[in-house]
Amino acid sequence: MNRDLDMLAEILPSCAGRPYSSIEGIPAGLGTRRFYRVHFEDGPPESLVARVEPQTEVKGQAAKNVGATENPSTPDEPSWLPEPPLEPLRQFLEDAGLRVPHSIAHLRERGVDLLEDVGGRTLMHVDEPERSQRYSEACQLVPRLQRLSASAERIPAFGRIFDRRLIDTKAWKWLHWTIPGLLHRPATQEESRSFLELVEGFSALLDEAPRRLAHRDFKAENLHLVPKKANAAKNATGKEEWEIVMIDVQGAFMAPPEYDLVCLLYDLQVDLDEKFAMECFRSSLADLPDSPDPELAAMRFDAIATLRLCKDISHLVHARRSRNDARRWHEIPRGLALLELSMGRLSRAFPETRALNSVIHALTLAASSSDSG
Repeated sequence: MNRDLDMLAEILPSCAGRPYSSIEGIPAGLGTRRFYRVHFEDGPPESLVARVEPQTEVKGQAAKNVGATENPSTPDEPSWLPEPPLEPLRQFLEDAGLRVPHSIAHLRERGVDLLEDVGGRTLMHVDEPERSQRYSEACQLVPRLQRLSASAERIPAFGRIFDRRLIDTKAWKWLHWTIPGLLHRPATQEESRSFLELVEGFSALLDEAPRRLAHRDFKAENLHLVPKKANAAKNATGKEEWEIVMIDVQGAFMAPPEYDLVCLLYDLQVDLDEKFAMECFRSSLADLPDSPDPELAAMRFDAIATLRLCKDISHLVHARRSRNDARRWHEIPRGLALLELSMGRLSRAFPETRALNSVIHALTLAASSSDSG
């Protein structure tokens, strides 16, 4: 942190164009990117956010960390494409009329972006009756993203494709992080075989889907609510109006049309009512550029949800086991319950889901026990 503060102290006077009064760390998620709020005393804006990229990790290092404690022979995690810098994607989205944080400075060589401070109110902090409205607004952003196009040379996100390589990283984490991390034993040959057969079936299903631009982490935590600035906008009731600002967009890629809806509606951090989530999903399909068949879209939703939930749960287990970070451990039972829902709907088309259910029951008991947390 001291190194970050020294760097920010060096670059802020020229980039911000005025002296700052203080810098404070912002609690980050489970990743290694770091964030700071910079305060000013001489007029608006009163603050901005400094986003500092992590140093490049050695390939397979995360896998070796958990392998050292769970299974010394664990192979390295399979690799996928690294995330590109925030620019030019942020500017591309802003030019397309999508609300993202405004940029004050992009210093690629220093790994720093100075951005508009969009505050701390997100979709995570919205309750009924406002929640329904905000989630409807968020769903409306998905087709707007999917209608965008550009060359991969100009915007690297359009060359990053949801493919079998990415699916394999999710499967690997489930078998090498979640099962050993919760059950304190390696996955059995039968568990590995049945799960990999299921992944193979999902891959075949998803390979046939069209690919559209997806945020890739389109969840409540990354959808901030900020007051509309135009004339201190008020609605008919005289209440202040808010707009959704997407953050953390650098991971965007080309994925099946249902991908971002899975991220939003099967979010481990928000206990969203299942009936409401499925209503949001079904009502969004007609607005998607590909207007997918509802039955096929529902099957793809559940396949993507299963893969993503396995990955999300794995990251929570890995954070606890490798870094003693248990902040989000309590979300694991919800993730496993959502897995059961998705797989239950898929059981007719993918019988392999039945074998996975018994593992999920054991994992749920382990995650809920005091010894595992």
